[in-house]
Amino acid sequence: MTKSLVFFFILILSAKVFADFDETQIQTPLKDSDEEILNGSICRTRDHGHWDVCYSLDANDVELMRSFKFSNFGGNKTVPMSGFGISRDFEFSFEGLARSDMNLLVWDAPDEIESHAHLKILYFFPRTVLPAIHFDESNSALIVTLPTKEEVIFDAKTREVMSGALTEGILKQTSSGTAVAPNIQYAGSGVVVEADAVANWPVGFDGANAGKTVSIKKKGQKVCNIPGKELFYTDDNKGGNVFLNKKYITDAAFDVFVKKRCGFSIF
Repeated sequence: MTKSLVFFFILILSAKVFADFDETQIQTPLKDSDEEILNGSICRTRDHGHWDVCYSLDANDVELMRSFKFSNFGGNKTVPMSGFGISRDFEFSFEGLARSDMNLLVWDAPDEIESHAHLKILYFFPRTVLPAIHFDESNSALIVTLPTKEEVIFDAKTREVMSGALTEGILKQTSSGTAVAPNIQYAGSGVVVEADAVANWPVGFDGANAGKTVSIKKKGQKVCNIPGKELFYTDDNKGGNVFLNKKYITDAAFDVFVKKRCGFSIF
């Protein structure tokens, strides 16, 4: 079999995996790395109404599922205010079904002014499975499985964190109007890499953001801050998409890096 035929069958298999992908099932990543061009995306609400699913569009406008998300629209303990434009959004991404592109983006919007929003991104390690979600009708709960296989329980009505591997604090706004960094903390046994930014994507770190740092955290260990450009980069040839450093796309390679820079393991 020629290399071109092998590549063709790989494309067919990958397309079938995307077509059959079900975010309610626990599944392993399709590949270690995904470096696709940042194209348009489209989101749709599932028929049950509990979460949205979002799709990237490939070069042929074929839809490839890339995330699921839901929002807390306020009037509760963690988002006390309510009204137009106010929300705390949770988006669990897995672009390309790849290990290197699994993360949680939390978007706090204290009002309708976009420049007041504060974004926080979290990457969980080790990355064993793709993020998954299902509705527990008996407990009126949304149960999200993180890449570490740990679960987070959300109230299905308010979308507040109830228990599990994440904790949640109140959405707060500064006197100038901007939201403070989303108070979402990882409480699991693995490692989290996190960064935040006001009205901007938290990682990528080119241009004015080149000097920003990211935090690597593990329970019982000192917070390890490193230059963000060591872990992430923006590829302008891929539509400005942001990627994890190719050196660390596997858990084994990232573990070596964390041990050297931070003095602890991701396992």
